[in-house]
Amino acid sequence: MPAQPAAADSFNLIHTLPLESKWFAVDKLQQVYLVSARNELFKFGPDGTEQFRYNNNTRGELAYVDATDPFNLLLFYPELQGVATLDRTMNESGWLLLFSARIVNATAVALAPDNNIWVYDQATFQLRKIAQDGSLLATTDNLSAQLASPPYARQAIARENLVYLYDPGQGVFIFDNFGQFHLLLELPGYNQIQVVDGRLLLFRPGGFQAYSLDGLRHKGMPLPEAAKEARQAVWQGRRLYLLNQEGKVEVYEWR
Repeated sequence: MPAQPAAADSFNLIHTLPLESKWFAVDKLQQVYLVSARNELFKFGPDGTEQFRYNNNTRGELAYVDATDPFNLLLFYPELQGVATLDRTMNESGWLLLFSARIVNATAVALAPDNNIWVYDQATFQLRKIAQDGSLLATTDNLSAQLASPPYARQAIARENLVYLYDPGQGVFIFDNFGQFHLLLELPGYNQIQVVDGRLLLFRPGGFQAYSLDGLRHKGMPLPEAAKEARQAVWQGRRLYLLNQEGKVEVYEWR
């Protein structure tokens, strides 16, 4: 990500990925993961060539891919309340039904830095850390007893020693690595969040906000003209990835 916001004309379109997708994820190696309307997962290299694909259409909607670790992807299937892990060649390395971990209604999952899994259970208002066999490692108390308005989380991210839960109605709830609640950043109304190089990036159609987690300051980020109509946007390194209205991912480089 650039050290400071770029001018709108500072972006160069490198390529557009050939397949239609309903959403996508990007890892730290600038590899892109497209999720098709049929819930297939396609992996593309930084040069835009397809590398691998994965499909299990017996599990319903593939709602989320955590690509924090390119060698250990985490996939979330909310209809079955299950998570799968894939290796770097998109072969399945694990499958866990969250019911076996006594999680009733998971709405957000994230891969922890130690390759365990953070799960937010909306039914009990608890953030839980579980091993890949489902055993419980850490948990919060019922957050409805701690907070006036507990989160209705739709996204989770684990970075360093912090866990971020995003509730579009309230903002970003931040927890430590033991599951203890720290603070709420009141930043509602966004479609998605990222944590990159100590900054929280928040996207909604038409704009990005960059929020410094150290100084708790935020500012807008100029984007290319195409971003005004984008359905999704992701920063990685010096590249910006946009999902256009036709369902194609456009890859831009910041100059």
